[in-house]
Amino acid sequence: MLAKRLLRGRGCARDYERAVALLNVAVAGGDADALYRLGKCYLKGVGCARDAAGGVSCLERAARNGHAAAALRLGCCFEEGLGAPRSAVLAAYWFRKAAALGEPRATAALLRLARS
Repeated sequence: MLAKRLLRGRGCARDYERAVALLNVAVAGGDADALYRLGKCYLKGVGCARDAAGGVSCLERAARNGHAAAALRLGCCFEEGLGAPRSAVLAAYWFRKAAALGEPRATAALLRLARS
C-alpha cells in the first residue's frame, strides 16, 4: 500500500525510487499486484531505468498468477510491440485471459484489435 501511495503521491510526497524498492520487496513475497505495478514502472522508466522487456516479464508473471489488469496490459504490449514482438495472436490471447479474469476493459480491447 505504501508503494502505491508513493507512486501516486496520495497522503505523502511522490517517491518513485522508494516505491520501486518497496515493490521489489513485495514481489519477493509473491504479491501479484506488486509485480503488475513493478512491470508498469519498468515499461515507463518510473523509479528505475526503462526496461520494456523486464516490464513485460513482470506483467506476464502477474497475469499467470491471476492478475486481470496485468493480463490486459500485457495484451496491449503485444498489440503495440512494446517490450515484446508485435503479435495480434498473443494480444488476443491475453485480452481473452483478462476478460476471463473479470477485467471489464478487455472486451473493448478485443474489439479494437479485431478492427485493426
